[in-house]
Amino acid sequence: MVPSPFAEPSVTASVTLTKDASSAAASVPDTSAATTVTVTGRRVLDDVTWLIGPGDRIGIVGANGAGKSTLLRIIDGTLKPTAGRVTIGKTVRFAVLSQRLDELEKLAKYRISEVLSRYKPTYVVDGKEVPVGQLMERLGFSSAQLMTPIGDLSGGQKRRMQLLLILLDEPNVLIMDEPGNDLDTDMLAVMEDLLDSWPGTLVVVSHDRYLLERVTDDQYALVGGKVRHLPGGVDEYLRLVDAEAKSRGAEGSSGSSEPEASAKHGGADAHDAGGRDAAGTDDDGKEPKLSGKAFHDAKRRMAAIERRLERLEEDQASLEAEMAAHDPSDYVGLGKLNDELKSARKASSDLEAEWMELGEQVE
Repeated sequence: MVPSPFAEPSVTASVTLTKDASSAAASVPDTSAATTVTVTGRRVLDDVTWLIGPGDRIGIVGANGAGKSTLLRIIDGTLKPTAGRVTIGKTVRFAVLSQRLDELEKLAKYRISEVLSRYKPTYVVDGKEVPVGQLMERLGFSSAQLMTPIGDLSGGQKRRMQLLLILLDEPNVLIMDEPGNDLDTDMLAVMEDLLDSWPGTLVVVSHDRYLLERVTDDQYALVGGKVRHLPGGVDEYLRLVDAEAKSRGAEGSSGSSEPEASAKHGGADAHDAGGRDAAGTDDDGKEPKLSGKAFHDAKRRMAAIERRLERLEEDQASLEAEMAAHDPSDYVGLGKLNDELKSARKASSDLEAEWMELGEQVE
């Protein structure tokens, strides 16, 4: 397995982890022979070769206990494989948004303002420099909270602060393990918007199907020690799980694997908001004009367009308000604002046309 965001050679890697995984792994050199990966006798990775490239946006799904968090630790180098090799590019700067908030405990006694003072004053979002205070407000913090100690924040606020500090560190590879934990729907939407404009490599493990399909371009499943690409997205994984469950049922086996990709925002079954099942067919059995990966890609693009249109609508309202309050004798300034408004309207018009075209294809 080779996370190599910046031009390092591919090397096959698989590992065997014992019950004392950390101590066993630490004693093994980085370049030992590839064999098998197991944890307490259960296979996690088996002869896997995987190249993660610059700008890749990857979502990972899998059943509880499949080893997703272990896989992330192997990718970022915090867990050494007992066999095989992980090759990481020399310019890679990792940041990890984990399920735990231990890293914030070191900052518990410091006020938010004291922590933010350690970072540069602006951050680039959508190609524009944004003041840290504005980014902080987008994540639900008010200026009045600047004097609040980190340790006094709620669980959800700590999660948002964790994300803020990670973004301010400006890594080029961001790993997120269940990033939606402790976040409400509004904050999830804000996080999705920030990740949309984030330029680096993104690797996300989540139970939230909606989040995965919004912020990642390719989804993979960790199944039976293999990392399996899902060209059809999470729908394909759900079909795999369903087929496996039916197969076991036919053999008289009890129990089933619970898919770790539920749709928190829109229902956890295999039907999407448009009434289509996992195979892409309508409830009445009529086939859509697009199917499979093409249907999945079109739906994802439509969702991205909807988010972009919302931001453009806000931009237009802001520009119109700014023009109304502007000095009427400043023709140059008004002309510049008017040009920006025209550009925003043109972008909205183009996106609406694209959305309508895609909508006709998926109906």
